[in-house]
Amino acid sequence: MARKRVRQRKSVYVLTGDFAQGLEAFKEASDLTWAEIARLLGTSVLNLWRWRKLGVQPNMHHLLAFQELAEEFELAHLLPRAKALHRQLEN
Repeated sequence: MARKRVRQRKSVYVLTGDFAQGLEAFKEASDLTWAEIARLLGTSVLNLWRWRKLGVQPNMHHLLAFQELAEEFELAHLLPRAKALHRQLEN
């Protein structure tokens, strides 16, 4: 029996606002070092630098971890919001 192909939806997100600016504001308000922020997010200091200086956007895992961290510090208002876009993928 042949397998039925399933169409999957892939979530793509765009950040509304400047993520680098929000990251800098979070660091200043939280009094954490870049190394502490990287450890809490499960990433490297180099990735934080890429997000701030090169305009690279974090993947969804890191973005969600960062939003949760900001909520713990009651600083979620400093972060840009992510808007999810959904597309159909062809298999």
